Amino acid sequence: MSIKEKLLCIGIGQGGGNFCQELEMCGYRTLAINTSKEDLDTLILKHKYHISGGEGCSKDRNIGRQLIRMDFINIDKQIDSCGDGVEIIFVIFTASGGTGSSMGPILADILSNNPKYKDKIICMAVILPSVKESIQANSNAYCCFSEIANVKKSGACFVLDNNEFEDKYMINKEFVAYLDEFLHIPASDKSTKGNIDFSEIKKTLSAHNMAVMTAIPAGKNTVARLLDSLQNNSIFVKREKDNVLQYTALSLADEELSAEEVNQELQKAIGTPIDNFTTYNRRGRNFICISGLSYPQTRLNQIADIVNKNKDSIAKSQNSKLELTADMSFLQSSAPKEDANPKKEPEETLENIWDKYNL
Repeated sequence: MSIKEKLLCIGIGQGGGNFCQELEMCGYRTLAINTSKEDLDTLILKHKYHISGGEGCSKDRNIGRQLIRMDFINIDKQIDSCGDGVEIIFVIFTASGGTGSSMGPILADILSNNPKYKDKIICMAVILPSVKESIQANSNAYCCFSEIANVKKSGACFVLDNNEFEDKYMINKEFVAYLDEFLHIPASDKSTKGNIDFSEIKKTLSAHNMAVMTAIPAGKNTVARLLDSLQNNSIFVKREKDNVLQYTALSLADEELSAEEVNQELQKAIGTPIDNFTTYNRRGRNFICISGLSYPQTRLNQIADIVNKNKDSIAKSQNSKLELTADMSFLQSSAPKEDANPKKEPEETLENIWDKYNL
């Protein structure tokens, strides 16, 4: 079985579906799931599923939560039909929408706890909104991550950030390129000084919490440039500088570099992992994946601030009432005085009205 056949990517919502399209073009197995048939119709994919009763969520997470509950039996069947023989499942979604934000964490939680998938690694790739996106989008992202944090048995979670890299389609392409490069290290990068096998790729991806990847061209100051690429001009959210991590997987472009020295320099900057896996390549690229990082608390606090700054004005707009108290009666015609003994008019029947008009 090829590397690509060992991976299934499930895209939830429009953002997840767009990722599936990029991944399927690279030969990976995918399944796009959405509450919106119109969104699914824009995708050219082998496997797509429209959730029963879904008409889109309009960024309303409650709608998505109800729909996955009602239709999960059918969703599970779709996953079964696509996932034969896979070893890694990626659940991919945006944190800002209605469908992906609500269903993504739930699906990852179910898969990682289901005995049927006990021998599979369940990973996530999640996209954060930029600060320019709507208050609702940022609120959804914060609520989504409060649920992601409680998915206890999942593997690596790659957090992409529209705030760091505004071209959403380039983010998709770059992430898919990184993931494809990482998964193919065992097959493409060989050295007598050491190799990374697929079990070590799986070990890196099995680490809970956040993960990041980056690559730089061969050249001088390898460690300094890797660290700069990890923290700046990256598609991924900025990591917390708390020296928390579990694994590093590193492929170096220059066999003259000492793997031990490079890893020691990295550890001084990012912390000491449980284990590090290192090899060399002839592709002219230095590649690193780090997993088991802390979730991006600083960025999530920024999102909370964006929402909280607008909380009062939102509440005011939702509870606003129209109050018209000025007296304008002086411009109205005088109302007739009420008769103390009013004459009761007979009720008009439909037949009387027809008669009145000679009909």
